Amino acid sequence: MKFASLLKKELREMLNTQTIFMLLLMLFMMYGMGGMLNKSAEKASEESSRITICDLDDTKFTQSVLMFLEHPTSDMQNEVKTVTLKSDDYAAELDRLDVNSFVIIPEGFTDDINNGKQAKVTYVSRMTSMSMLSNVNVGSETALQLITSAVKTAMYSDFKNRGKLTDDEAALIEAPVTVDECTIVRDKSENISQLILYSSLYSRSLFMPLVVYILILLGSQTMINAVSAEKLDKTLETLLSAPITRLHVISAKMLAAAAVALLNAVVYMIGMNNMNLSPTGDIGEEYTKMIEKLGLVFDFRTYLLIGVQMLLTMLISLSIAMILGAFAKNIKSSQTLLLPLMFVTIVPFMACMFLDISTLPGAVRYVLYAIPFTHTFMASDTVMFGKTELYTAGLIYQAVFLIICMTIAVKIFTSDYIFTAGEFIGRRKKKKHAEEDQ
Repeated sequence: MKFASLLKKELREMLNTQTIFMLLLMLFMMYGMGGMLNKSAEKASEESSRITICDLDDTKFTQSVLMFLEHPTSDMQNEVKTVTLKSDDYAAELDRLDVNSFVIIPEGFTDDINNGKQAKVTYVSRMTSMSMLSNVNVGSETALQLITSAVKTAMYSDFKNRGKLTDDEAALIEAPVTVDECTIVRDKSENISQLILYSSLYSRSLFMPLVVYILILLGSQTMINAVSAEKLDKTLETLLSAPITRLHVISAKMLAAAAVALLNAVVYMIGMNNMNLSPTGDIGEEYTKMIEKLGLVFDFRTYLLIGVQMLLTMLISLSIAMILGAFAKNIKSSQTLLLPLMFVTIVPFMACMFLDISTLPGAVRYVLYAIPFTHTFMASDTVMFGKTELYTAGLIYQAVFLIICMTIAVKIFTSDYIFTAGEFIGRRKKKKHAEEDQ
């Protein structure tokens, strides 16, 4: 056989219809993910130009700063909104004003500038997710840069009218403003930067979805290989012809799968608790206490709630793999059948890594919510940031989805379709090829 013919044969076997379809599907998925990431980045950029300010000093100097903030350059314009705070409860004020952040110019701001001191502003923001793009541009740096530029311009005009700048005044113009950050998590607040919170939790927020993804793929691959192998070597046929009901057979398989899934979940939680992924190990005792007060810690309750969703996700993936295994004609086809499950797993995995899904546009958000694995990838956010309704709805949806998958699996295993599913698809393909040849 010529080399070219041999190469053509191998390519034809590897580049089959399913492989090409999955490649196109993967390309479509990556294109869609790129679009979502770009839109999220554009949205973050737009929000950075929207500044909500509470001017408690209310002097001519701060008014000139606000005017410059609105028009920093001739070709640039910011949306500056001035507000009045009614209380010191910043969490309540964010809800009342319907904003995610605001800047407070305190009383005495102008006096500090006039006295040659660095003035302070307070940046208050709400943290709602550990996703990457939700914390790349938290706004404090943008607010500081804009306010610093505005203060520099106002100071330069003010000092210039007085005459020649002194050395102290020139040094002050270089860095006239500092920012004190206050971060809100649920209804709690602490004077800590969102960036510090994100960096301290990054390792676990990255590691958790990755482990869930690996557990789903490994568990599904094990189950689909077990079912297809038993079917192809006639072990399943012998087992189902034994004096035991088929319902007992599938029940035993699913109980064993549940035990393995539970073991995986327990090992994962113990491993996470003992791995050197301390979210507060390098940031000091003061920040450690702040993070604990905000509730951003992986305690027993957090592990328990995440573990419940992880168990349901494992059972769903195993039941789907059991159904897909019934359609396998050989070992190679069993791997091909696993591709759709991999696809619907990697989409929410990637989305949850970079985006806060609860903030996406309605259609995209609900498509992702329809994938049961999404809710487990989101579990860290929903539990730690108090999104109780979203967590509960996801748990109920996963339970219903599991019941549906189990019902389908039971019907397949309690009928002859477990033996004829693969052959039925094979006959349809042969019939289609025969029609094409004619």
